[in-house]
Amino acid sequence: MPKKTGFEEAIRLAIEKLRGVDLAGRCALLGLPEPQKNTLKFHAFGSDLELRLPGFQLFPAGSDKPVKSTDRILVLHYLLCDLPLNNTGELISFRELQGGRFFWEPFLSRSVRPLMKRIGNNLELLKKNLDSFDWEPVSLGDFAARIHVLGKVYLTLVYRVGDEEFPPAADLLFDACVKRVYNAEDAAVLAGRICLNLM
Repeated sequence: MPKKTGFEEAIRLAIEKLRGVDLAGRCALLGLPEPQKNTLKFHAFGSDLELRLPGFQLFPAGSDKPVKSTDRILVLHYLLCDLPLNNTGELISFRELQGGRFFWEPFLSRSVRPLMKRIGNNLELLKKNLDSFDWEPVSLGDFAARIHVLGKVYLTLVYRVGDEEFPPAADLLFDACVKRVYNAEDAAVLAGRICLNLM
């Protein structure tokens, strides 16, 4: 199935499942504000967004130009989580997600590998680029940042500078609660989305 067709089908299925859901109650479970006047306004991926109902169209705040399909899928799949979501404090690797081992190479090729190639040992550039997100420093590696993604979902980037023997290295870690929300394919898309903005 072509990628565009796959995205469209994922969106269609998510909207079908969300129809009839009490969105106000669902948002309370997931740390999002209650929809007002058929619009759910929230902060995600470093931007203010609006999910406009009943069509579940996603736009940057105040704009009529839709966001990328991948961002819309991540938001819709987040809203499909019907369990209370709270951060556990337990950081897990992508490989620990269901299907994570299968998607490991695609995950690396669309996230940390291009990021390391672009950033190298330039931590100042990385910190500058992080300012397009809401983030806070974490005491891991040579530098680490806990990056807000959406609602109660955060991604932790751990970066280690290289030397004469070893190249730079980076890890992307998820709070274990992400298992309730995203499968490995979604998590890979999410990681790639974040890393692209950091380059």
